[in-house]
Amino acid sequence: MSENNKDLQEEEYMALEAIYGPDVVKKENESSDDAYIVTINLDDDDETLKSPRIVVVRFFLPPTYPSNDPPIYEVSSVYCGTHRIDNTMLDKIDNEFQAMFQPGEVVLFAWISWLRDYLENEVEKPDEEALCKQLELQKLEDQPEKKLAYIAVWFSCKKKDPVQEDNAKESRMNDIAAAAPPIYTSPDAIVDRKSTFVAHVAKVHNVEQVRAVVAKLLEDKKIAKATHNMMAYRIELPDGHILQDNDDDGETAAGGRMMHLLQITDVKNAVVVVSRWFGGIQLGADRFKHINNSARAALVDCGFIKQDNNKASKNKRKK
Repeated sequence: MSENNKDLQEEEYMALEAIYGPDVVKKENESSDDAYIVTINLDDDDETLKSPRIVVVRFFLPPTYPSNDPPIYEVSSVYCGTHRIDNTMLDKIDNEFQAMFQPGEVVLFAWISWLRDYLENEVEKPDEEALCKQLELQKLEDQPEKKLAYIAVWFSCKKKDPVQEDNAKESRMNDIAAAAPPIYTSPDAIVDRKSTFVAHVAKVHNVEQVRAVVAKLLEDKKIAKATHNMMAYRIELPDGHILQDNDDDGETAAGGRMMHLLQITDVKNAVVVVSRWFGGIQLGADRFKHINNSARAALVDCGFIKQDNNKASKNKRKK
């Protein structure tokens, strides 16, 4: 294995582990640096499901990856929830994986992201109650009198419909988002090594408006699928005190750095959110520079940070 391939593989693994965590991406065994197990759980936010949609994929990185050859993979799962992973799905996955690989570029992040989106669209969330009902009815097929009694009890004791609960939750989020103040999204994205940074800014006067801004932004599917949506806000209270907070959203220390920007520029009554779409290549400390530069530019556009016109004029005269 060339040193360049080895370095790229190590950087890619560190990036994947940082994004998804050790529960999702882990080495096959302690002594293995070229075989990973990736566990995609589409229902990790719902611990009540008996048949969550989980797919396990094993990746092996040949010495010639990424310079010449793609990773070798194997879909270990036979089912995703109650949906069987058939040959049609496997062919689709293989065709997409092969099409995405470009020699010289790491691809695992793109593969995992695409596979998660594909499974989300292809495999519906299991209806646990309907499944249990079907199984129980199958057991009672040979006992007609018990079957009728069971059906009566089923409808009289039925639990809350999870779809209705999801709709109610979505309705509450929509109500919160509807109360959001106007949001400015910077038209100029910062792009570096396939990572993209875009900032959003809004004027806020209380925490409820901050929540509303975040909820409104997450209604946009593209923003919701960003690798990180980092946030910071500062609000001046009637007594002159400052209410402030931040959220890294998985990008350690990013929220704190954005907060520091708001503090040193004395920005008040504003919330800034920076969305980052990771491109598969680690940026190191440059990511913090792009996050703050993106946030600063949007705050300047909205008038929260005043441009130094004298400085700008001097620079113009020098040119």
